[in-house]
Amino acid sequence: MTKNHADDDSAIIPPWAWANVLSLDSVAVGLVWLLVFTDEYCDRLPLWYEFAIIGLSIWLVYTADRLFDSIRLDTRRRHSIRHHFHHRYRKPLCLGWFLALSLDTALVVAFASEDQLRWGCAAIAIVVAYVASVQFPRNSARWLPKELQAGLVFAFGVSLNAWTAWTPQGTFSLPVSVGMAAILFTANCLTIAMLERDLDRIQAFDSWVLRAPGTVGVLPGALILHALIAAAWVAIDSIPPRIGFCLIASDAMLLVLAVVGSRSLTSGAVDGAGFVSTGQLVALADVALVIPPVVFWVARSVVESLSGNAVG
Repeated sequence: MTKNHADDDSAIIPPWAWANVLSLDSVAVGLVWLLVFTDEYCDRLPLWYEFAIIGLSIWLVYTADRLFDSIRLDTRRRHSIRHHFHHRYRKPLCLGWFLALSLDTALVVAFASEDQLRWGCAAIAIVVAYVASVQFPRNSARWLPKELQAGLVFAFGVSLNAWTAWTPQGTFSLPVSVGMAAILFTANCLTIAMLERDLDRIQAFDSWVLRAPGTVGVLPGALILHALIAAAWVAIDSIPPRIGFCLIASDAMLLVLAVVGSRSLTSGAVDGAGFVSTGQLVALADVALVIPPVVFWVARSVVESLSGNAVG
């Protein structure tokens, strides 16, 4: 994702980069975590239109953010494949964006419940505030780094179904779980920012890593601490075991990527092969958040199937 396309408008996108280029990896993360939160706190699977609404909403946010970035992209300098793609195809992507927005709106109007509309309006307001704070104005100081904002917004969005079933008089398991997920998603954004810090610096894109370079050294330890805290929350029954497993397993996978990526950047690998390697690590950052929920779901389904056969 960090190949130089400055002089090559016909550059071929590697197969492993397509999901990231089209923002489908972020959609996949959102859908599997929507499944986790809905199954845990609503005791059901998400309905088809809930998958569609959340998936389209995530795609709309990420694509809009990248389109805004592509407007000020300096194509004469090194840049990511996804930014090149959004710069080159911004007109058809804008058309696709408005079509997706129309479909998303139609699904919300046709199927969303009153509670979902209420929480959804809150989510829309938060998303608009996030995009505005990230994109406008460029050089203003932010109270919260964009990576933290993204983590908070993403966690709230994928847990919307759960919030409709939660009451303040009930358990605080949901707020704790969403807060821990927000930190995980923030760590995911930080891992990507670490891997792309040279590109962000070249393109004058803002990131937490550039504002606070020491973040790179702190990230592995922060991931370990987050996993330990998640384990402690599970031990005292403050978050469900399945969510604890997904958090801890994702932490472990991000930790590997952070360590490998940090060593790659420290070694000064800035040639073509090094950049492709870094790009592949960026592609794996979202995969690290998809695999644990999928593994847990498959394992649980297998166990339930075997248990049912044994009883039969």
